[in-house]
Amino acid sequence: MPRGLNAPMEPGERDWTITIQQRPLADEADDSGAPLEDWTDLVTMPAAKYDISGQEKFAAQQLSASYDTRWEINYRADMDPELIKVAKFRRVLHRGRVHDIVDASMIGRREGIKLMTLAKVDQS
Repeated sequence: MPRGLNAPMEPGERDWTITIQQRPLADEADDSGAPLEDWTDLVTMPAAKYDISGQEKFAAQQLSASYDTRWEINYRADMDPELIKVAKFRRVLHRGRVHDIVDASMIGRREGIKLMTLAKVDQS
């Protein structure tokens, strides 16, 4: 059960292992001018995971599943939403699935960081 936003995280709640990936802070482009999507691992760490909703829908004649997930991690300066555009330069990798960060916010006074993510998986 999700707890209040300002309540401290208990260590037992962080029972999932995730990898935070980063892309270059400067917008780099290849020879044709297309932006580079070179994601590298920043850190592997424990996180609390809360599935907000799951829905399946038909899109372009393919079954597409979208999942909204909230992750809560310990505070890290390199993930501080007041210092970096987390949604632009970071993403979550969990069990081989990429979760794009759509929002990041502080929990309390640097007690943790809440990451709202969206993952899409197309099945053939």
